Amino acid sequence: MQRWGQSVTAAPGAHTPVEQAIFNERSQQVQQALTQLSDQQRQVIELAYDAGLSQSEIAQQLHKPLGSVKSLTRQGLLKLKQLLQHSID
Repeated sequence: MQRWGQSVTAAPGAHTPVEQAIFNERSQQVQQALTQLSDQQRQVIELAYDAGLSQSEIAQQLHKPLGSVKSLTRQGLLKLKQLLQHSID
């Protein structure tokens, strides 16, 4: 499985070099932020976004309770938001 951001080679609709550069920079920022999550948080987020699995499917695949998957997803997304906040502003 390719990692989040690595499977995308071009920004949808990006036509100018500036737009492509901005897209590439944001992709790198997301990749860097993902490395700062716990392994479990990163895994559930990647399964949701890269593989398109629902939280129920992730729970089945990882043999974890659904509540644990939901908690890991929420905690991971909150941490990503915190890590990427400076990029959004």
